[in-house]
Amino acid sequence: MSASARRTFFTTTLTGLGLLAAPLASQAQGRVPARADSPRIGADPLVISTGLTGRWQSAMRQDLGWTARFEAMGTRQVLNALEQGGIDAGLFLSHPRAEALEKEGLIYNRQTVARTDVLLLGPVDDVAGLRGETDAARALMQVLAACRAGVANWHPLEADSPLEALAHRLSGGQLRALLSLAASVKTGARLPSYRLMTRAQWLATPPQGEPRKIWLAGGPNFVLEAQVACAFRSRHPGAKLLVSWLQWPLAQSAVKASRPGWQGPKG
Repeated sequence: MSASARRTFFTTTLTGLGLLAAPLASQAQGRVPARADSPRIGADPLVISTGLTGRWQSAMRQDLGWTARFEAMGTRQVLNALEQGGIDAGLFLSHPRAEALEKEGLIYNRQTVARTDVLLLGPVDDVAGLRGETDAARALMQVLAACRAGVANWHPLEADSPLEALAHRLSGGQLRALLSLAASVKTGARLPSYRLMTRAQWLATPPQGEPRKIWLAGGPNFVLEAQVACAFRSRHPGAKLLVSWLQWPLAQSAVKASRPGWQGPKG
């Protein structure tokens, strides 16, 4: 479909949906009436600060003559706002809470539009015995064992963040308990530190201080996905169309232009 045809389709459909949805919305208590302006989109700061949403906005203006309003809020805040209908759609990093909300019917049309590798960073010296390890779960458990042995530290992750949820899953649900045991080990020495970070963040704002080596990067279970979903309680007529557009070739070209920080849904 040509750009002019897509623009006509988008404008006509958005307006038509707004007209059709208005009388229905007015009859349903507690449902936010559909609006004809651009939808309000909550977006994880990582997607904004690394320039991906900016690329999308430029492409949308070129392709549709219209752009979404992306507002920075953490993934958990995005998911809470989607649940309550405070935003029309959300752009967040993969998290178990999104799966739960989808099963409950509080979000719909959840799609993966990009992904970023997760990196395991650590000291140049291999104090955790990671050399040659390619399995993310085993590598994480070796690092946690080194922390319990008092020869390394673990850089804390934000509680219930996408990275913390990923690490918790890779550890078989033992992450918090193992870190609690490691914290009880008192050495009095400044120890080398390991941490998780997305490649998108590492390229935009690499950690400062002690030299760090990438010990593991990406893999089938070592990525975070940028996902988008619509809020059931809002039902903005443009939100579903936005989800579709983010999967179109022009939007995916913007993702490819953001490599290696971001990659397409399938690599």
